[in-house]
Amino acid sequence: MDSLPSFLRDSEAAGMYLLDTAITAMEFESEARKCGFAFFYLEGGSILSKEQFLEQIARAMDFPGYFGGNWDALEDCLTDLSWREAPGYVILYDHFDVFAEQFPDQFETALEILDASIEFWRAQGKPLFVMLRGKGGPEWGLKLLTF
Repeated sequence: MDSLPSFLRDSEAAGMYLLDTAITAMEFESEARKCGFAFFYLEGGSILSKEQFLEQIARAMDFPGYFGGNWDALEDCLTDLSWREAPGYVILYDHFDVFAEQFPDQFETALEILDASIEFWRAQGKPLFVMLRGKGGPEWGLKLLTF
């Protein structure tokens, strides 16, 4: 488990990754919190539409009531996070492949927004790590990360 904390402490490593590990979500959360980071867990096994994705991520990240439930609102909230001030952020998205296989165009839009949010936070000096676990991934250009 030593490599995960070291990895998270490397702010230059912030980005989006395809995660290949047996580390549980609870263990991942514990390590993220040891770094002082806010941790968000998205269980994607039942996400079968854009609307469900937006609803699940809003719930997982405790978005404010004004969240509009659309792509623009997602980007607005992901680049705000004032309700969860932290020196860094970690999103663990399990079973991303369910949404990706059903609606690849919508999933690609989600990835673009997540990637733009990573860059936004990098410019603010705060790392945002987005870790995706599931089947596939190379077709989305995700970097493989193993622990």
